[in-house]
Amino acid sequence: MVIKKIKKKFYSSPFIGRQLSRLKMGQSYYGIIVSTISAIALLKIAFDIDLFSIILMFPIFLTGAFIIGYYLDVKNITTMDQMKSVEVSQRFLNIANIKTQEFELLQTEMVLKGLDALREGKTMDFSELKTRYEEYRKKWSFQ
Repeated sequence: MVIKKIKKKFYSSPFIGRQLSRLKMGQSYYGIIVSTISAIALLKIAFDIDLFSIILMFPIFLTGAFIIGYYLDVKNITTMDQMKSVEVSQRFLNIANIKTQEFELLQTEMVLKGLDALREGKTMDFSELKTRYEEYRKKWSFQ
């Protein structure tokens, strides 16, 4: 009976949510530490600072990075990467996107056919490409 209660507790959504939140927080701290070490290494390369000074300054730099991270978290300032990922995940294709993608595919096909003609030493047949382009224009002329 006790084991069932423990299993139920471990598989409950609040427990899993708390654990995932702690994991995310741990990953954030790990990311801050790694970024701080990378920044210090870059400073050492750029300004030729000795290792003893870096060892003494590391806790100060790390504390500063945590303070900046806390400030950004409190003010809810997100990075551009995070904003882009939200935009991409919540985005729906509209007609302009489809039209642009189809035109880019047509351009790519034209370039590939031109490269094939160059590789084989033949002249490029523009009539087929012109018909494909006219079909594209007719398809999207209502826009």
